[in-house]
Amino acid sequence: MPEAVVECALVRHGESTGNLGERVLGHEMTPALTALGHTQARAAASILAGWGGEALWSSDMVRARQTAAEIAVSCGLPVVTTSRLREQDHGRLDGLSRGQLATEPTPPGLDISEVGWGGGESVADVYRRLRAFCGLLAARPARRVIVVSHGDVLCAMASMLCGRGHRHVDWDARLSHGEVRFLRWRLGQTLPL
Repeated sequence: MPEAVVECALVRHGESTGNLGERVLGHEMTPALTALGHTQARAAASILAGWGGEALWSSDMVRARQTAAEIAVSCGLPVVTTSRLREQDHGRLDGLSRGQLATEPTPPGLDISEVGWGGGESVADVYRRLRAFCGLLAARPARRVIVVSHGDVLCAMASMLCGRGHRHVDWDARLSHGEVRFLRWRLGQTLPL
């Protein structure tokens, strides 16, 4: 019997007002899409319109929900939101501009991916959230799934589904705003941490 496969369309939300200031958004819930962000969301929706998606999942943050709403109309799917797809929480660093960030040493004995910078989540924490989300996907009958989320989370998810652990995320593969990336996930595959 062939192994079950989930085809995933990963979609990064369109440009938001928070992205304009080169800020660390993290868990800021309310930045909305800009006019360009809505255009990017509609472009993603047109790519996915004929793909045959069976389920549409989204982060519960406004910028992702607005992107998912455009896709929902185009694909005729309801949007299921979850906090498991939120951007990485950077604690007290959320809201700061890139210029306000200072370099800090990685604590001894830890990998940089295991530190919750600013008191927020580590990349390892994000992996744990994403593993729980993938458990939801595996329990559902949908085999073509659209996932709308955020840049760093989608990098982590793509790396995880390709078998790389939290120390080996391919950060160079970050999706641009409104970009759609397709990948396949074998359901029997053990997801790394």
